Amino acid sequence: MYIEDLLALNFMVNTFLLYLTARLAGRGQKLSRLLAGGLLASLYSLVIFLPVPQVVFSLASKLTASLIIVAFVFRPRRVIELLRLCGVFLLASFFVGGAVFALHFFGSTPALIRGGVFYLAPPRAGVIFAGVLVTFFLVAGVWHFSEKRRDRSGLGFKLLIQNGGAEVTVPALVDTGNSLRDPFSGRPVCIASYHALAPLLPQPLLFAYEKGEDPLPVLSSLADLHKHRFSAVPYRSLESGGMLVTFRPEHVVLHDTDCCYELPETVFALTGSVLSLDGDVEALLHPDILKKLSEYRKFSKT
Repeated sequence: MYIEDLLALNFMVNTFLLYLTARLAGRGQKLSRLLAGGLLASLYSLVIFLPVPQVVFSLASKLTASLIIVAFVFRPRRVIELLRLCGVFLLASFFVGGAVFALHFFGSTPALIRGGVFYLAPPRAGVIFAGVLVTFFLVAGVWHFSEKRRDRSGLGFKLLIQNGGAEVTVPALVDTGNSLRDPFSGRPVCIASYHALAPLLPQPLLFAYEKGEDPLPVLSSLADLHKHRFSAVPYRSLESGGMLVTFRPEHVVLHDTDCCYELPETVFALTGSVLSLDGDVEALLHPDILKKLSEYRKFSKT
């Protein structure tokens, strides 16, 4: 096999593995990042041509390479999230490897068993691509089924939030213990991680959160264009209390199983705390939001 063939094959397979990892982990990822990660992973295959120590081919080195690739593509904010994504990446690799092995083994290729080990001739590129396709359709079917089951639970949603020409899609969960309300309008207040809404926030406010400073004094310095969309709400929990900055975006759409609902005048309290350890939840919906869904404008998914 020529070097360019090796690079091309590894690039396509590793890009697919990263895409599969993103889907299984529920992470939206730009195609450019996946392609760059596939290219980086394919370069690792060239070490077989280099005069490097045998330790480079050890399990520890392969795990380290996987961590580097996952960190480069997904940029997780926490170590536990990095380890989780790396585990999903390795699981996706096992899926594809198992499919390729099954197609290769159950074909006409002879196998030699010696000392309890299977010795097989290297699989052809066509078998590898067939294994990738089989894995894709199997995972797509399982993913579709699991999405339907999760949607039917009535707790998990996705929010499309737009403001100032920018938009983000945020995974949300209904928090039955959330009783926050705007003190002036009485509207229910949802809770969102400032990380998830960062593209929608003005830079001075975003810098305050990132530096760990109190964001409330920044509100007085915001331009008039942003000022009317930000306020504050008092909160109290068993452990602490204080004030949270609130944000009222221009447009919010809740994606349910088969349809979408436009949520007018939705207010989010911004927090720097982690809402879930694995990053699966970036917003907590007020339970009253669901009680009033029938009053909101409804339209079908396209």
